[in-house]
Amino acid sequence: MSPLCYVLSVVTVVFAVGCVALRRKGKAFEGMMCKFMASFGFISVAVVGYCMSPHNTYYFCLVCFALMFGFFGDVLLGIKEVAPTFRGKLIPLGTLYFLVGHIFTLSAFISIGGFNLTALIIGIIGIPLAAVMMSIFKMKADTKLKMIMSVYYGALIYKVAASAVLLYSQKSPAFLLAFIGSCLFLISDTCLGFLYFTPIKRKNIWVTVELSTYYPAQILLAMSVALM
Repeated sequence: MSPLCYVLSVVTVVFAVGCVALRRKGKAFEGMMCKFMASFGFISVAVVGYCMSPHNTYYFCLVCFALMFGFFGDVLLGIKEVAPTFRGKLIPLGTLYFLVGHIFTLSAFISIGGFNLTALIIGIIGIPLAAVMMSIFKMKADTKLKMIMSVYYGALIYKVAASAVLLYSQKSPAFLLAFIGSCLFLISDTCLGFLYFTPIKRKNIWVTVELSTYYPAQILLAMSVALM
């Protein structure tokens, strides 16, 4: 992997840490700007990694689309922090952007590891499971948003299962990173669900865990391109 990818990864981590620190201090706008820069950083890792050592173009394109949709989702959810009036519209829209990103990531994994019925079944089971968990924890969201979130978490669970299948079939360091990144993404978005839809206390801790797992997840996915 190109040394430049390591440099970009470090720069991305610096902006991500800045985002966490600023959000904890209540500086929403500054934190949002750091978040945008960090999001741009993980896209750069994938692009530079591919340009330095061109390989599977199809996998690269799918991952890049996934990362770009994640970037746009970050923009929408970042705006929510400085314009809470639009929270009700921005959260579902941001969630949909991330969902499309996960679909692209799934397509990338399947393009290498092949379709696996067991992984799909696990993802489908994840949809009603997510709905049940939202009811148990009494998450405050309307019916439409709960449906979107259920499908979203089902896709996340499918993504983890598909990355596990990919790692098992290929046994490559690149796909080990992809698997770890997928697991971290599930942890991150679980925290995000509690942050957005439950009256939890000590939100700073949840924000820290959410962002501290989200950015490594995206960086690891980008590095899976660079390591192929």
